[in-house]
Amino acid sequence: MMRRLAALLALFACGSASAQTTQSCVTPAEAEALVLFVAPELIRQAGARCANALPATALIRRTSGPFLARYEAETDAAWPQAKAALGRLTAPQAIQLLDSSFAAPIVASLIAPMVVGNIDPADCPRIERAANLVQSLPPRNVAGLVVLFAQIDADRPNPQMRLPLCGQRARN
Repeated sequence: MMRRLAALLALFACGSASAQTTQSCVTPAEAEALVLFVAPELIRQAGARCANALPATALIRRTSGPFLARYEAETDAAWPQAKAALGRLTAPQAIQLLDSSFAAPIVASLIAPMVVGNIDPADCPRIERAANLVQSLPPRNVAGLVVLFAQIDADRPNPQMRLPLCGQRARN
């Protein structure tokens, strides 16, 4: 069951033909929930990716502590809307599997490497700076900023964030 779930959720990562033809999208609230849900794993994997570029005391390299704990505290509450977002973006066969008790733990571990894999070690000091700048903000505000930047990026000729937001061109 877990292997099948991982394979179907991987379809989300690659973009299913069904999702591409229907141009599925997520609402900003769903996107924020997805960011909140994946954030702890993103932080951990970014820290690991930047291990050779940052000192061990760097905020994103810490595997515990208040910064990471605040994001971990948001995951359970974010899961229902994050699951709704994934349901819009995955292959139809994966929707039922998202209700499985195995889904939540696997989702972040599948999505985070897609984001973190693009980190260039030269960018690690900037990522660390960003983490330090937002560490005092509530995690929901940070997720909102990420989605806002994705909306702004979507209006550019060659968007980098590729977050399929509904009504991307509309300014909120």
